[in-house]
Amino acid sequence: MPLRTPLYEHLQETVIRAGDLAGELFRKDIHIETKPDGSKVSEADYAVNEFLQQKLCAFDPSYSWLSEESPVTDERLDAKRTWIIDPIDGTHSFLKGDTDWTIVAALIEKGEPVLGAVYNPVLNELYMAEKGSGAQLNGIDISTNSSEHVKNAHIIASKAQFDRVFPDETTAPKRSWRCSMAYRIALVAAGKADATISMTPKNDWDIAAAHIILEEAGGQMTTQKGVKLRYNKPKLKHSGVVASSTPLYKNLIQITTAAADKPRKAQ
Repeated sequence: MPLRTPLYEHLQETVIRAGDLAGELFRKDIHIETKPDGSKVSEADYAVNEFLQQKLCAFDPSYSWLSEESPVTDERLDAKRTWIIDPIDGTHSFLKGDTDWTIVAALIEKGEPVLGAVYNPVLNELYMAEKGSGAQLNGIDISTNSSEHVKNAHIIASKAQFDRVFPDETTAPKRSWRCSMAYRIALVAAGKADATISMTPKNDWDIAAAHIILEEAGGQMTTQKGVKLRYNKPKLKHSGVVASSTPLYKNLIQITTAAADKPRKAQ
């Protein structure tokens, strides 16, 4: 295993401590608000966000900050490096008391993630990667599966999106679901699933950290039409995501591209 940089170790320690903080509020009666888009945010999201910003920005104050739970400013566009954060990815599951939520942090340089962490405190699963150093789960190296056959794959996706991509139930692969997008991608990186797909827009903070973990584990990730993902740009949304092992990606992306181009049926 390669030597870990001080920044890697700082991120590791910080997200674990953030997990402890979130754990103190998990399954408790806490304050919840509704955002303009209709999604929920809680005092746990804000508390973890504040903690992460304080600790991560202290490592190097020149790094800028972008988080789902912080005001978005343009100064990040000129920064050499930017933290991209989702303090609780899968707030819906967190508030329900389920276990498929994560704390997510990525460091971006020139539009690409160079360091990432996806931490599930409830299940004690810490996925991390640093550019050029491989990916780990709780300090143990991980890699994606090697299957290239979509029909035999295990794909994490919502039922509605899965049915859109695989309308023929007789030939569809196995499906499962996790609330946190970052967690879905991390599970693919660890070989616990073969792919995850989303045909709906995702923000930088949903996917950036897991992106480097997947790539360092040997996987590949683009939009659902094969467009390369770049981060910390003026527009933060991406049209969708396909994340899988590299052998499977070549076949899967053809299917998702066709599904994306097909007109949607009127509801």
